[in-house]
Amino acid sequence: MKEYSVVVAYDDPLKRLGIKAMLEAPKDMKFNLYEDISNLENLRKVIVDSQPDFIVIDATLNSNDSGIELAKYTKLHASRTKIVIMAFTLEKWLIKELKDLEVKWILYKADTVENLTKCAGRAIQNKPYISKIFRESWWKEKSNPIPKVSDKSYQQLSKTEIKILNQVALGKTNREIALDLFKSEKTIKNHRQNICKKLQIAGSNALFKYTMKLKDVYH
Repeated sequence: MKEYSVVVAYDDPLKRLGIKAMLEAPKDMKFNLYEDISNLENLRKVIVDSQPDFIVIDATLNSNDSGIELAKYTKLHASRTKIVIMAFTLEKWLIKELKDLEVKWILYKADTVENLTKCAGRAIQNKPYISKIFRESWWKEKSNPIPKVSDKSYQQLSKTEIKILNQVALGKTNREIALDLFKSEKTIKNHRQNICKKLQIAGSNALFKYTMKLKDVYH
């Protein structure tokens, strides 16, 4: 069984113990947690020196934005470390920060052991995970720039394909769309090919040009 090193960045010692207990629960995964790290300076040193597999960060560390600053520091100095953010709410500014950092693992602070285990399993496979309570607000931000239209070809698209088309309209890359919709880049590429077939369009940037045409006609 492979072992994974974990740093827990929580200023509340009871919550750190709770997360430790939750990570020790799975029988098919083994997590080795670093000893109690109570301040940012020591956290930064461990991140640089140890390059842990995971870091679990309280989004409101020290009751301010220290959690996000620590996530940025981790991204810069330990690029292979997977960043897991825990929060009670996802405000607009936080969503923007997390998307800019390309954080793919977000947990609700009151999540169960089962959800934490699921998140850990998906992170190990490098697959995104976001707690169900946050998904609507995560996708809501600027997700529908294209209005509903009467075009018959457009109406053939599935709900997922329409979501992807809206992301294309925002100028997002396949990687960015994959992160937002919690799918692989390969899946997004396949969806885009299917959308083009349904819309009977082809060529460089065909989908983006199509979305611009829709916006010009229907806005």
